[in-house]
Amino acid sequence: MFDHDLAIVDVETTGMSPFHDRIIEVAIIRISKNKIVDKYTTLLNPQTHISPYISMFTGITNQDLVDAPLFGDVKDKIQELLGGAVFVAHNVRFDYSFMKSELKRSGSYFKAKTFCTVKLSRRLFPDYRSHSLESVISRFNFKFSRRHRAYDDAYVLWQFINKVKKTIPKERLLKTWAELTKSLYSGDQNIREQVDALPESPGIYIFYDKNDAPIYVGKSKSILDRVVAHFSQDVHSTKHLQMMKEVTRIGHIKTTGELGALLLEARLVKELHPVYNAQLKEKKAFIVLTKDKNKDGYLTLKSKTVMSLTEVETDDLLGTFKSDRGVKEYLAEFAEKYYLCPKLLGTDSSRTSCFAHKLGRCRGACIKKEKKQIYNSRFLIAFIESRQFKPWPYRGPVEIVEKDIEDMEKWESYTIDRWCLIGKKNSLGDEEVFENIFDPDYYKIIARYLKAQSHRIRSDNEFKQSAR
Repeated sequence: MFDHDLAIVDVETTGMSPFHDRIIEVAIIRISKNKIVDKYTTLLNPQTHISPYISMFTGITNQDLVDAPLFGDVKDKIQELLGGAVFVAHNVRFDYSFMKSELKRSGSYFKAKTFCTVKLSRRLFPDYRSHSLESVISRFNFKFSRRHRAYDDAYVLWQFINKVKKTIPKERLLKTWAELTKSLYSGDQNIREQVDALPESPGIYIFYDKNDAPIYVGKSKSILDRVVAHFSQDVHSTKHLQMMKEVTRIGHIKTTGELGALLLEARLVKELHPVYNAQLKEKKAFIVLTKDKNKDGYLTLKSKTVMSLTEVETDDLLGTFKSDRGVKEYLAEFAEKYYLCPKLLGTDSSRTSCFAHKLGRCRGACIKKEKKQIYNSRFLIAFIESRQFKPWPYRGPVEIVEKDIEDMEKWESYTIDRWCLIGKKNSLGDEEVFENIFDPDYYKIIARYLKAQSHRIRSDNEFKQSAR
């Protein structure tokens, strides 16, 4: 067990994204023949400010990093310590992704077999709920000087490895090691070669079966990492296992950013109909709930099946749904939460008062016991608070530009108006024009993206200027 050379790694970073954030501290403990043969730790200047939260979390301040070396200054030492070793970390994908990104920025390609001590803890101690490093430290009373500092956290992992070697039967350890360090890809040489050729860039990947039919479309910020995860997941569903057995070819399309990958995934699932994609299935029609008023003046909601939002007055739109069942479930929750009348909302067909009124959950609007002014006021509050659909926040179309993190000269832009994707172009001069049709899946993707990336969106006026 653990007879291989190990590089136990821990990094502290400016944030959670290996594409946008940087390493501010790294520690590597090199293990050979079950002994520490080298160790290295250093602060790193990320060439950007770190947030107060990161400073509070790690104890590292911006002042501490002013005179620290750049990653490129120490990359040779780091590569020397990592070379030929199994990359070991707690939640290894985090540390491994950051290390790969930093080395890539410095002009070096890096790939290693990885070993995750979180998975090791889960396998060996399944009765414990938490397997965080904090929990591992507490469970075994490991010693350290500074929590959330790279060397101390890495040294805790070395203590953990030694602990399990002493307390867990050798046969069980050997089996666990073999399972957690098995081939990342599969026993199929053809599959391994295809995976090795995948890029570490954003985009989509497509799994094909023996008949060259697409069976799954996925997206990721790193195509390679996500496909590797499919083949090396610690826990599989029966459905996932069956899918991976059927894979004979892996295709991919690179995008410059996350939005492009999300939109392309949604588009291809609808076009290709892969059997293992549970979501984003093509469905041209969808159901909307809009504000309405009945003959007695009480506000209510009405449902309508539409092909496009152009058929709907968006100011009165509460939300979009994919099925009648989804509408009924939503209306039931809507009525119960705000003491609204199920009969007025169309989910109760009682001839007199609704059943909710008999239970004290409706205040009698169904039999005009509650005045419509009071009921309508509560309805409007409920409508505003529960509104799923957000009005288009711009006066006209916007252009979202995504740049390639490895080559800032490469970019893709997406033109969007009233939640509809209407155009795409890139730095190569390619352009596409799409039908101006509302798609609920695109709406969710774009709404989430606009909320998270509002500082990167060109406004209406900027778009008009750039389009001239």
